[in-house]
Amino acid sequence: MTLFIFDNHAHANEVTGLGALEVVKRFKAAGGGGIIFVSLLTWSIGGVPGDREWVRRLYDHTVKNAKVAVASGLVSGAVVGLHPAECFHLLQSGWGVREVEEFMNWAVDLAVSYVEEGSAVGLGEFGRPHWPVDVGVVELCDRVVHYALQRARDVDAVVHLHLERGGAATVDSVVRLVKKSGVRPERVIMHHVEGAYAGYASSVGLTPSVPVGRRGELESALESGLGFVVESDYIDDKSRPGAVIPPWTLAAKVKKYVESGVFTERDVYRICVENVKRAYGWRLPLESV
Repeated sequence: MTLFIFDNHAHANEVTGLGALEVVKRFKAAGGGGIIFVSLLTWSIGGVPGDREWVRRLYDHTVKNAKVAVASGLVSGAVVGLHPAECFHLLQSGWGVREVEEFMNWAVDLAVSYVEEGSAVGLGEFGRPHWPVDVGVVELCDRVVHYALQRARDVDAVVHLHLERGGAATVDSVVRLVKKSGVRPERVIMHHVEGAYAGYASSVGLTPSVPVGRRGELESALESGLGFVVESDYIDDKSRPGAVIPPWTLAAKVKKYVESGVFTERDVYRICVENVKRAYGWRLPLESV
């Protein structure tokens, strides 16, 4: 069986790093078969937080990255949206709560339009700050997440959620939002999930995405089954070397795990093909894999 290795969550940015062309080239050379490119922060590409035109540019940048991957022969798609850091930044800069919520919901609707036109395969990464913030910020972000899940339900698309790593409590909070919104739970991807809680997230129908670069996370996830996908969460920023692994290292690690018997080639197919198909549905061309 030929290994098909899929990186479920990565970024590429020629402004601060290598850019999509080089990222894709290195990933493919390492044996990568598919990759999802997710929107960065507006200011990471030189933009202005709160500027609607820069949000459009950010989404277009993400779509361009995915097109580079597809042109190279990889399975790829763009996931577009605004990181919760954008929400937090606007609040810190003096925007009112209602003003921020309206802006973030507009960003959700814009992301949905990209999905509807076929430019993107999903929404994200919306979510909550993973750092300590006031309860009011969490409540605002949860309202935005709820709206994003509702709109994802409307177009049957995935949502990548950026969340705190709060164990079972974080999983339970997502389940409540999923039930409230009516979205299909498998379309909800818990990005950068704690490996120890991947099994729990999977057992309640969600799609946990395990960061392979964090020591012991994949091994912890495997203890409770194969109901997850894997990600590098590469940020492509030369000023932060080693912050996370690049996609080509993810590919090398997956190969090494097979060679060392951590899991089998069939396990990789389950994680990188079957689970990805379950999450993204018809929006990703994985029929021939």
